[in-house]
Amino acid sequence: MKKITVEVCACTQCVLNGAMHIIESIESLKKLKVQLRMNAQVNIVTTPSLVEGKHSEISPVVRINGEMLEKADSETVMARIISQGQRASG
Repeated sequence: MKKITVEVCACTQCVLNGAMHIIESIESLKKLKVQLRMNAQVNIVTTPSLVEGKHSEISPVVRINGEMLEKADSETVMARIISQGQRASG
């Protein structure tokens, strides 16, 4: 089974711009793995900061298996996770 690691920046700026909503969406996605035909384990990791310095222009920041997403939103993050999870099963 493939492992997908989702790192979510939990600095103040990212939280204010939706990081917690992204985390909640990923948690709900984990419950739908069978319906989505995902053969992957999704691990969520919060981190104080994924980038150096202030990043208010690019927050929230999420990294999925090393791929950095700036100005991330739940839909984009979930689509990337589903895509990687379905490739793992195919």
